[in-house]
Amino acid sequence: MNERPSSVKLKQGQKHFIFLSKGLIFFHSVSLLPAAILLALLQTLVWPLFSFSPLLFAKNSYDVWRDKHYFLNENSPRKIFSRQTQTPESSVRVLPDSIYKREEITVVLIDSGLGGLSIMAEAASRLEKAKIYRQVNLVFFNALFSKEGGYNTLPTREARVDMLDRVLVSLTKKLTPDLILIACNTLSTLYPATRFSQTTETPVLDIIQPGVNLLSEQLTKQPEAVAIIFATPVTINEDTHRKRLLGQGIAPGRLIVQACPELELFIEKNPAGEETAMLISGYLDEALSKIPSGQQPVIISLNCTHYGYAISLWEKAAQESGFSPWTIVNPNSALIDLWIKPDIKPRYSRSKIEAACYSRVLIEKETREIIASYLKKVSAITASALLNCLFDPALF
Repeated sequence: MNERPSSVKLKQGQKHFIFLSKGLIFFHSVSLLPAAILLALLQTLVWPLFSFSPLLFAKNSYDVWRDKHYFLNENSPRKIFSRQTQTPESSVRVLPDSIYKREEITVVLIDSGLGGLSIMAEAASRLEKAKIYRQVNLVFFNALFSKEGGYNTLPTREARVDMLDRVLVSLTKKLTPDLILIACNTLSTLYPATRFSQTTETPVLDIIQPGVNLLSEQLTKQPEAVAIIFATPVTINEDTHRKRLLGQGIAPGRLIVQACPELELFIEKNPAGEETAMLISGYLDEALSKIPSGQQPVIISLNCTHYGYAISLWEKAAQESGFSPWTIVNPNSALIDLWIKPDIKPRYSRSKIEAACYSRVLIEKETREIIASYLKKVSAITASALLNCLFDPALF
């Protein structure tokens, strides 16, 4: 049997870091007061191992307890791929021709947080080149309902679905979109269960099937490879990606799933930060330790739209893991392909692109500036929309 690379073993700081968060799951589930006392004690004892407070990581740890399928595993040259042109099964299969015959179009992108803005930025850039509309109104609608936590913090799946329903109904009334893009894996897994999905006449595209198809393609190309699906706890708990891959004939033993609680929050804080790097490295090491046969090709699938902001940290963690070869799959661009086909022909000499951003929760100025610095590299108007985001507590 091949020896597992020693770098797969969690580094001491990472081990305590993740252990602390998992321990807090139990404390939160029993009683808030004892949890607070135990948390203070643990923080005092473990503090020297960290350059930042474990309280940051533990802020929403109780939602991990609620999502019991926290870490699921069916069988307890480096490349980055980002595109596969297919239509998602959970929303429309083919966009109506009327979408491409419009002179002006309003497209709303939703996400629970700011990951979906990276997709809006790429869409804006590609639309300027494609010139298929005279005017395009791109609107980012933040589906995050509270600064205290996202959809992971809601106690039941029904509550999550109901919240998403509220978001979809509200944005439709306020913005009357011609097309909706669900630029979020978590929300995409919930969308088929919404009442909105059964009654709307507005075309809706989600990101699940593009990601599944892209991962399936890589697994077919690399028959010896194992794939790791990295995502939020809700996305992992829904298990949509894995089930669809199994439905396409992928063997269960080739699929590992890894929840990454709180990672999107750290990425929004600083995509290149030390804490973000520690989390990514820790989650990758934990996932690699689940591979039963030791050394083999690894496909790293980033199934949260936030994760692309930190692509350099994923690459660094993969390089340091000791596993080779490895491939990173990022499906963000694949969602845009469902709408803006790579071979689509221009209809106008130029397109006027406008962008706006709406949020129910206040996004801190520092956060907006950090994420805008990434967006600006792709689309200045998307970066500007974030910097000038409109906040409305009654948005939905």
